Amino acid sequence: MQLTETDTTIVRRPELDPVNILLVDDESRNLDALESVLESVKGLRLFRALRAEDALLALLQNEFACIVLDIQMPGMSGLELARHIKSRKRNQNIPIIFLTAFFLDEKDMVTGYGVGAVDYLTKPINPEILKSKVGAFADLFRTTRALAAANVALELEVTQRKNAEEALRQLNNSLEASVRDRTSELRMSQERYEQVVRNLPLAVYTTDAQGIITLYNGAAAELWGRHPKAGQEIWSGSFKLYRMDGSELSPDDSPMAVTLKTGEPVRGQEIIVERPDGARRNVLPYPTPVRDSTGKISGAVNMLLDVTDRNLAQLMTQRFAAIVESSDDAIVGKDLNGIINSWNHGAERIFQYKPGEIIGKPITVLIPVERHPEELDFLGRVRKGEQVKHFETVRRRKDGKLIDVSLTISPVKDASGKVVGASKIARDISERKRNERQQHALFALVARVNSAPSLSEICDAALETIFQCQDTDRAALLLTDSQGMIMRFKAWRGLSDEYRQAVEGHSPWKPGDSPQPLAIEDTARAELSEELRTVIETEGIRSLAFIPISFEKRLLGKLMLYFNKPHVFVADELKPAQTIASQIAFAIEREFVSQQLKRANDELLAASRAKDDFMATLSHELRTPLNPVLLLASDAMNNRDLPPRVRADFNTIRKNIEMEARLIDDLLDLTRIARGKIILEKHFVNLRTVLTDAVAQVREEMNQKKLRLELRLKAQQHTVFADAVRLQQIFWNLLKNAVKFTPEGGQVAVETELAGDKLLTRIADTGIGLTDDELAGIFKAFAQGEHASVNGHRFGGLGLGLSISQKLTELHSGRIIAASDGRDKGATFTVELPLVTATETNGKAKASSGLEEVQQGGIAKGIRILLVEDHEPTRTTLASLLARRNYDVVAAGSVHEARTLAKERSFDLLITDIGLPDGNGYDLMNELGKERPLRGIALTGYGMEHDVARSENAGFDAHLTKPVRIQSLEAALDATAKLIDKA
Repeated sequence: MQLTETDTTIVRRPELDPVNILLVDDESRNLDALESVLESVKGLRLFRALRAEDALLALLQNEFACIVLDIQMPGMSGLELARHIKSRKRNQNIPIIFLTAFFLDEKDMVTGYGVGAVDYLTKPINPEILKSKVGAFADLFRTTRALAAANVALELEVTQRKNAEEALRQLNNSLEASVRDRTSELRMSQERYEQVVRNLPLAVYTTDAQGIITLYNGAAAELWGRHPKAGQEIWSGSFKLYRMDGSELSPDDSPMAVTLKTGEPVRGQEIIVERPDGARRNVLPYPTPVRDSTGKISGAVNMLLDVTDRNLAQLMTQRFAAIVESSDDAIVGKDLNGIINSWNHGAERIFQYKPGEIIGKPITVLIPVERHPEELDFLGRVRKGEQVKHFETVRRRKDGKLIDVSLTISPVKDASGKVVGASKIARDISERKRNERQQHALFALVARVNSAPSLSEICDAALETIFQCQDTDRAALLLTDSQGMIMRFKAWRGLSDEYRQAVEGHSPWKPGDSPQPLAIEDTARAELSEELRTVIETEGIRSLAFIPISFEKRLLGKLMLYFNKPHVFVADELKPAQTIASQIAFAIEREFVSQQLKRANDELLAASRAKDDFMATLSHELRTPLNPVLLLASDAMNNRDLPPRVRADFNTIRKNIEMEARLIDDLLDLTRIARGKIILEKHFVNLRTVLTDAVAQVREEMNQKKLRLELRLKAQQHTVFADAVRLQQIFWNLLKNAVKFTPEGGQVAVETELAGDKLLTRIADTGIGLTDDELAGIFKAFAQGEHASVNGHRFGGLGLGLSISQKLTELHSGRIIAASDGRDKGATFTVELPLVTATETNGKAKASSGLEEVQQGGIAKGIRILLVEDHEPTRTTLASLLARRNYDVVAAGSVHEARTLAKERSFDLLITDIGLPDGNGYDLMNELGKERPLRGIALTGYGMEHDVARSENAGFDAHLTKPVRIQSLEAALDATAKLIDKA
């Protein structure tokens, strides 16, 4: 049979075969980190999955030695994914290492182990631990695979041996019959003889005395890969022959030729037969001379036994034996009665028994009495042909010490498939278990550090953790005092008062040192002062270790470990104590930083309150003087009794007052946006209407400068989901800038178009343009650039409009782009907003600008108004304007006056300022509203969101921010009058 490339993989060293490892995490950067750590482990092929679906697909397509799985996964958690994985029989034996970013309680861990977890690692992950654990599972996978292959090879060898024995028996029987037939030629013909040869199951051929082939059977032709010509070819029908060392063997020197030349049979000379197709087979020839009745050689018969598969099985057995013997794990064979029959070097190392001491004894020698039922269960499962994988338990060494082990037990079957014993692999996991206990204790300490309200509780918790993680007799924790000088005992176990008083303040590190752990293995041989030696010996201490508690090289204290006997410190023994020390240092530094942050936060809050108070006061003080002027101007500009020229003058006054109010609003808007206090009231809005209204607001100024306006609103759809008021503010700012910076006789163009799912609005002018430097900072607050003053002309403004417009646009999920070809070449501002499709607005109300005027009803007559305003010009102006509109108005300048008036008569409506000299309008509204039904309008210079909200909570129906146009006041009065009528 030809040895193919597929067959050669059977004898490849298992430890060189790549092993698949599946990494599952929803964060790509976490997978990158895991791959970076595991790439250094030889023989791993890493698969990565960002989703649970990807992981399940990978498991369908590949075989994995281990899965590293993040517990926190979106959609399907790591625990749920593990259940899905283990639900398939094919995946039930794959070990799963869970990754978690936080400490799990026992319930969660039991759940994890219940769905197939074999280990937990907590982020940030120790790379060495991860490599060690994954490498261990990879090695176990290779070992298990090699054992399975070896079992198959052993079974194959047994089968081949039985076949060979049967074939030899059949051949012997046939040869004996042939001899009997040849001695009784009367009873056997030549034809019968040939038929026997041809029907033999093994390759057989015959020659005459000269070596010419006279007869061969089908098995021989199959072995040779050809049909030689009987009566012509000599010695052998093989295409080529080779010795076992690879040298070519001449047919004249073949075993058949030697037998015919010497007259003696050849035995045990293995040769290699090469067929015409190049395939080679290992063969054991059995040439035997045939003599006539006179004893003369008349020919020979040769039986060819194909031993290729047997040799391969022997090689696999040898390699398997080498793997078993070199394994660090204990590999133990036992029969179905639990009697040990094989014992490798790893078993001797772990359990301390030599093979001669343990082989032939029951396996229960290694099992604690209370765990004997485990072995009965194992044997029962093995008899059923079942396998036990990664069972963690406890076993006893020769010296009586109990150790943690992980067991994998597989049934051993004979050639017929009958279970005849068991193979047990035991891995010493004592170190892992110890590390797990340390990790759990350290995780618990971290949780205590994060939740403990005081440093003293943290110190007590740290001391408890020391005894859980370190093999020590006594321990103590000392911290430096508030001056960072003397170390004082904060927590201790097993130390007398006398000892603590004697050594308190002692430090092995000098000021300025970079403190490192120190250990004294035997105080009797250490260089100590006589006084200190006496104190230590009196306490019964023979060995001790100093662990510094430091942060950024600042010594904060020390951890002390004490031993009652001399103690030899091994490598990394003090690492748990160092970790505990770092947690204490972190807690101390955190408390220090927390105090600093609290002070800084208090200062920031005070500064923020001061700023808010200043902004509110500034707004109030700036708005209040403007209020009577705007009221009078807005009233007079609509007074048909005045001449047009006078009305135009009042309109000019009104516009300038509103401009001043706009500057104040810009300052407050910038503050609101910076603090995230802007609240948008979004509706489906027709942008065409908003643009038309914004253009109308600047139309008069454009006419004064004789600017040409081009409106090219060519977009087929103009519906957006936006706050109409804020949207108009954006376009008013952009149009205002275009008009401001465009010389007389210039042009302003407003254009809309669609770009995919975006609605673009361009406002282009032929003005002074922008330089590259100005473009770079055009949207910065208070940034006006050189264009603020060109050719000696100062354009004015605070430089806030564009900054506010940009931020408002971003709040609408859009953006503003500024462009210009340079000075005197105009500028273009493009506003890009998400377009609302017809599907989205289907069934909804028709989009509008949101800026429609409130229809004014008739002025309510006879409504009694209590007007409270401490600013005399505003009070006088408001009282006059309200009286002219047939309201019954009584005015007060303070809370006290208002209370007095309210006691003398009743009122329907309270119009009041908020900031009053002897109180505030909120309290006044609450007080008067409790006595009788009362509507209210707040008229104030405080216009922040919290001011409006407070007005609403106090019971006001409207909040008007000074300066107020008479039209806005009339709208509020009309709405309030309707509420009064309904009541």
